[in-house]
Amino acid sequence: MFFLSRIGSYTWKSTWGPEYHQSIVISLSGLVLASLLSFGKLSIKYLRFNHLTMTVIRQLLVRRNRILDRDEKAAMNGVDRERVEEAARLEGLTFENALERRKGFRYLY
Repeated sequence: MFFLSRIGSYTWKSTWGPEYHQSIVISLSGLVLASLLSFGKLSIKYLRFNHLTMTVIRQLLVRRNRILDRDEKAAMNGVDRERVEEAARLEGLTFENALERRKGFRYLY
């Protein structure tokens, strides 16, 4: 609901100036709607929608991480594999631990 109260900050068109009445109305409308959602029965529907949205986003991030893992394993050919094995030997790690340390960017969820 925070985004509803912040929507007015993006509606300050220079052509509406110098009083910006339209922008003030938009900002106040967002604030009133956010207040109604937080105190009224609409908040329950919003929370259900928000939970569904977050579940979908989380599943997308999990899927992207799996794709990143698959691509890294596919790229582990001769030269890269030798480098990881050498690093594991020098650091006293197993090959699997060295692979885990080599992982690049991952999405947090």
